[in-house]
Amino acid sequence: MLGRRWWMPSAFAILALLLLLIVPAIVNRRVSELRSHLTLGSEHARLLVNDLEAAFAGQLLAQRITAEAHDPAFATRGKLNADELELHSAVRDVGPQAVTLYDDLTDRLAQWNTITHDGSAVQAQQGLDLLASAERLDNYLAGASDVQRAQVRRLESFYVVTPAILAPIALIAILIVMWSGRRVLSFARLAEEERTQVVRAAEGRAALLRGVTHDVKNPLGAAMGYAQLLEEGVVGSLEPRQTEMVQRIHRLVEMSVQTVTDLLELARAEGELQIEYATVDLARIVRDVADDHDGMARERKLAVVLTVPPTPFVTDPVRVRQILSNLLSNAIKYTPEGGNIRMSILANAGTGPAPRRIAVEVRDTGPGIPRELQPKVFDEFFRVRPTGPGAVNGNGLGLAISRRIARLLGGDVTFAEGEGGGSVFTLWFAPG
Repeated sequence: MLGRRWWMPSAFAILALLLLLIVPAIVNRRVSELRSHLTLGSEHARLLVNDLEAAFAGQLLAQRITAEAHDPAFATRGKLNADELELHSAVRDVGPQAVTLYDDLTDRLAQWNTITHDGSAVQAQQGLDLLASAERLDNYLAGASDVQRAQVRRLESFYVVTPAILAPIALIAILIVMWSGRRVLSFARLAEEERTQVVRAAEGRAALLRGVTHDVKNPLGAAMGYAQLLEEGVVGSLEPRQTEMVQRIHRLVEMSVQTVTDLLELARAEGELQIEYATVDLARIVRDVADDHDGMARERKLAVVLTVPPTPFVTDPVRVRQILSNLLSNAIKYTPEGGNIRMSILANAGTGPAPRRIAVEVRDTGPGIPRELQPKVFDEFFRVRPTGPGAVNGNGLGLAISRRIARLLGGDVTFAEGEGGGSVFTLWFAPG
């Protein structure tokens, strides 16, 4: 989890620190805006309205006392003075409802200034309505001021609480980053130690492989020399059947020496082998491989059936013989007595949009490979222990080497389950 999401603790710490810096700044700015609205908006407008109410009340009282008739000077005192524009601006900052109440007040004031101030009951009622309109506006402004003060108090409380909440979170995030950093360093040290162990194991394996191949090649070379002496009749003439057997022994030993040499070259060059192409008949190579293993098949009472029409092809005959020899040898090892093995050349093999290909199929009637082991079939040193009399254990390298060589040739070696049981290994050649 930490390896896939290594960035999460750092991102969490950065986010917490940003919130610790940004949130108080935002809150402080909002508090300043609300206080400005209070000072220049609702509270200022309320002061102006209160002054206006006091002036109206004084005028009404004077009118009742003097019962003064229409007096232009008196009417002028009822008009909004220069504070009108200031009140209008302050009311607009409060909100649309305050503007509506302000408009009602100005309408009543305009009506008040057009009537005859004669002390009548109608004129007195209009004066009271004017005062009531001003009172409504004053009450609304008082409520708006209370709401804004409450918002300021909440924001100020949040301004105090936010650092107290975010600071521990940021501290925890920093501790997580430090902990995760130590964990990453620990994992890095373990990975480096494991890599060193793998390198040492690979070096030891390569040294062992070089030693084993050297020790194996020497006796195989000697055996090949003796087979060649017998083939040349140095120790006496041989019958035709004996000569044929000695030739097969010579060829098999030579192939074994070549396999050991290739294994060493694969280990040294990481899969780079020298390939020598030539035009060959795949049918002839398949028959030769079957002849080479005829003795082993007869010993286990197995029938090797060939379906090999003449198939001219350009490839490396030595490498192809090596691959097919491995595939047939495995089939013989894992097929019980009395079974059969079929080697077939498939021309125009493959389906779908891919180009048609040539392949050689080796199909046996053995027990097959368990499903859980099939993904490991081509792993080096992997082997399924063969059963039955005459079974020979391998070293688990044949299929791995065969696949690597086939891919160097531009093809591949694949495995499939047989329809009636057993295994099917197919050597695919590159599309021609």
